[in-house]
Amino acid sequence: MKRNVERARASSRWGALAVLSGVATFAVAQGCVEGLTAAPTVDCPPFEDFKKVSPLLEQRCGTLDCHGNTARPLRLYGQYGLRFNPDDEDEDLYTGNLGSPTTAEEVERNYFAVCGLEPEKMEAVTSGQQPPDSLTLVRKPRLTEKHKGGRIWNEGKVEDRCVVGWIQADYEEGAMPPEDCADALAD
Repeated sequence: MKRNVERARASSRWGALAVLSGVATFAVAQGCVEGLTAAPTVDCPPFEDFKKVSPLLEQRCGTLDCHGNTARPLRLYGQYGLRFNPDDEDEDLYTGNLGSPTTAEEVERNYFAVCGLEPEKMEAVTSGQQPPDSLTLVRKPRLTEKHKGGRIWNEGKVEDRCVVGWIQADYEEGAMPPEDCADALAD
């Protein structure tokens, strides 16, 4: 009987220690979370200009067998591949619906995907500290870095000028000449 009482006391001590440990962990974690007030921002070229770039990326890179796939690090949404399905929408509207135009929300998600692929490098490029070809977004389509999809376009060609022109835009909406992106879609 005495042994059972000792076991019960030891068990309750360990239980109390576990509870205190859990409370302490929660308090520390809560303190860390309270310090975060907003999501970090990335200095990225203008979204208004990206609206001209997104159709090119959707058409050339966003098909289901490439970046229009949830398993890809750079995930692109659009009418040629993966469709974004908001939680409150009917799934049938987005399944096999490649004929419907890309939505504004899909373009926005593409923007965040492109800007978030290498955020530190994107900031260095847009501030002029590094050249555009330091970005994977520029190197892989040119095949200057191994790319499962092969060469998508050559350096200096209209498609390349569309993407690089957007990256080098002067941070003023509409500063990027629209003809390169329009011409790239026509090819």
